Amino acid sequence: MFNKKDNKEKIMANNNQSQNIDTIIGQNTTVKGDLIFSGMMHLLGKVEGSITSASDNDTLIVSESGQVNGSLKTGNLNINGTVEGDITVSGKMEVASKARINGNIFYVNIEMETGSQINGKLIYQGGDVTPLERKKSQSDGQ
Repeated sequence: MFNKKDNKEKIMANNNQSQNIDTIIGQNTTVKGDLIFSGMMHLLGKVEGSITSASDNDTLIVSESGQVNGSLKTGNLNINGTVEGDITVSGKMEVASKARINGNIFYVNIEMETGSQINGKLIYQGGDVTPLERKKSQSDGQ
């Protein structure tokens, strides 16, 4: 009873998102070679090569069936599939529960769900990081 409105809003949000997709690589498609995209790209199939976005405003969605054997460089990333290679995201990265990543991740803003797997380093790229020791001594002095 109470969830009907929430479900309708989620469906509407998903429909609006799908209308903005500029490129779709289907589940039964394999691309061999490097890709450069702009806007929003949805990967359901497999890419054997690197994927790079044209700008920091672009978004790559890798669905559960999506696979990449190569590096990713994009503005925003929503991943629920498999990546074998390093990932660089200049904006927001969302790692869903079915995601499997073998490679280092260079990020500014990352959100991870329980169940996701990353075999590699998480390397923050957002600028200065205050060491924990310094934070502690600052709070002790105040």
